[in-house]
Amino acid sequence: MAELARQGWQWLGGRRRALAHQLATMHSAARLVALGVIVFAVVFGSLGVQNQRNFGTWSYDMGIYDQGIWLISRGEQFMSVRGMNFWGHHFNVIAYLFVPAYWLGAGPEFLYVVQALALALGAVPTYLIARDKLRSPWWGLLFAVVYLMYAPVQWISWAMFHPEALVITPFLFAWWFATRERWGWFFAMVLLALSTREDVALAVIMLGLVLAIYMRGAPDYRRILQRCGVTVVLAGVWYVVATKLVLPYFNDGKEPFYITYFYGNYGSDTPEILGTIIRHPNRVISDAVQHDRIVFYKQMSWPMGWVYLANPLGLLMALPQLLASVIGLSPYARIIKYQYTSVMIAPMIIASIHGAYTLSKLRALRAVLPIWLLLCSFTSNVAWSPSPLGEDVNYFVWSRDHPRHDSMRTALTFIPPDASVTASYQLLPHLSHRREIYDWPNPFWASVWGNDDCDHLPDPRSVEYVALDLTQIGANNQQLFDDMRKPGGPFEVIFSDDDAIVLHRIGTSAEVDVRPQAESCAILKARHLGG
Repeated sequence: MAELARQGWQWLGGRRRALAHQLATMHSAARLVALGVIVFAVVFGSLGVQNQRNFGTWSYDMGIYDQGIWLISRGEQFMSVRGMNFWGHHFNVIAYLFVPAYWLGAGPEFLYVVQALALALGAVPTYLIARDKLRSPWWGLLFAVVYLMYAPVQWISWAMFHPEALVITPFLFAWWFATRERWGWFFAMVLLALSTREDVALAVIMLGLVLAIYMRGAPDYRRILQRCGVTVVLAGVWYVVATKLVLPYFNDGKEPFYITYFYGNYGSDTPEILGTIIRHPNRVISDAVQHDRIVFYKQMSWPMGWVYLANPLGLLMALPQLLASVIGLSPYARIIKYQYTSVMIAPMIIASIHGAYTLSKLRALRAVLPIWLLLCSFTSNVAWSPSPLGEDVNYFVWSRDHPRHDSMRTALTFIPPDASVTASYQLLPHLSHRREIYDWPNPFWASVWGNDDCDHLPDPRSVEYVALDLTQIGANNQQLFDDMRKPGGPFEVIFSDDDAIVLHRIGTSAEVDVRPQAESCAILKARHLGG
């Protein structure tokens, strides 16, 4: 035992000396990248914590993922915030990495910090890819700066927490490891990327195909082609298993909820949607040239100076997600402020680096190109990002402390830890570590619940507390709220101050606990039958 301990200390000492040597001999550009990573993580991690503490987060999506991870850390799966099983919502296997922290009490603030750090670390593989391709650490630093200043990356750090936001760094590392033919690490990064969400598999399929084209001149191309083939097959199997087996199994046998929610204009299931795209390409083109799509392309491309146009092959890896954003019903999917850009960002970076390599072969452009990239990066950050450098209208999206927040914090103290609660959307992320927490007006009135139906909607009489910001009740729910607290009603006011109110159940009534839910479910049923 003593000999094993001695050998262990020797190994640790050797690793420490090797690390110290590596740090001492690190290029100045690499050190500046490390500094950039630290600054990004600290700035956006702190802003994220500020956002949570000052009620700047929402039921959808911070409440969903916070409750979801808390539940699986306790061996449970049904998310009352969303009305769905965690594994029927998305296939976010990476959530298991957060479970130990949730055993220790982690929550939304932790998620924000981890996400900011994960996004910041994307600068490292960006540096490595650009350094190797353009054969200069300074080019690597330039692209690391462009990445860290990229407005869509910074907006992702604001838009609550989403597992797919964690895909950028492993995807970039996967590309770099492949170009170095370090296949063990490549597949480790591919698996990590796949674990973030099921549709990432489509980008990974394209990754395998693009690598097969990009590396066709390598001496051992047959071996490379085999690895690329394995990548395509692995991602294809992952996607089929996730979308045709896992998600339907945990979603009452139904297609993933977003199929009809986002793409119902193209079909009711995946084959029908693909059939519509193939049979009616003019419809896709018509969607693709709408004004909001054009704005989206510009805001994704200007920070990179459009240099990917000189070598656009890498953009094929972003094509599946771009197509989904273009044809989908949700306008948020084509706005750079939200997480939907996550899967597109790594391909954009890779394509831009290769485009810069192509342009740098022209002597007249080699000196101008770095200035152009920095100019585009800085000006677009000021105009469009939520960073401290951005215009006030963007920077002020981070919630700041307000006197009324004291009332909201006090209101939360009136709710016991295990009580069943319905809460308005900015209060809910502060109450989500419980089995029964509902996004107001659920479960009294079915609203964005499950698959837009009433399956698994509980009896409203199970709700013990109602916690609301009176400014967020909604005109269509005002009558329900008034019926709750009127004399002889089923709830009593136990706290009310500055638009924050908490109600506690003392009885029941049909006008609160029966009729609203029955009416809303009848409306949803009629809608589905009519569709």
